[in-house]
Amino acid sequence: MKITTKNILEGVVTAVKAGAVNDEISIELKGGLKMSAIVTSASTETLGLRPGREVVAMVKGVNVLLARDMDGYVFSSRNMLPGTVKAVKKGQIMASVVVELDNGDRLTSVCTVDSADDAGIAEGVRVQAAIKAPHVILAARA
Repeated sequence: MKITTKNILEGVVTAVKAGAVNDEISIELKGGLKMSAIVTSASTETLGLRPGREVVAMVKGVNVLLARDMDGYVFSSRNMLPGTVKAVKKGQIMASVVVELDNGDRLTSVCTVDSADDAGIAEGVRVQAAIKAPHVILAARA
């Protein structure tokens, strides 16, 4: 599979919560990290999503928000994945931030340089990668 995002996480479906139009898919990533995706009911059927099904979860870098110093806050994002910043590459306007999740997987977040600076994003900093469930794209082998 060749795609244009670096953010590819392998996992196994643990639950499917059916809705009228969309379904919530619960996924366990390696190391026990949990992730949720919201997909259409048609996609659930087409991909054969059911508990035990291996999937690949993909997220565009612009949909990965990085948060620090979250004590006392609750986020609406279903996916809060803990990790450590491994690399920051800054352009004139945008920054690319590589986060190694606690399970060893890596995610890349793309944000403005100003946002990264304001949040104190730097190598070695602990963060939570927040990803809204509807921004997760799932794929499964045929």
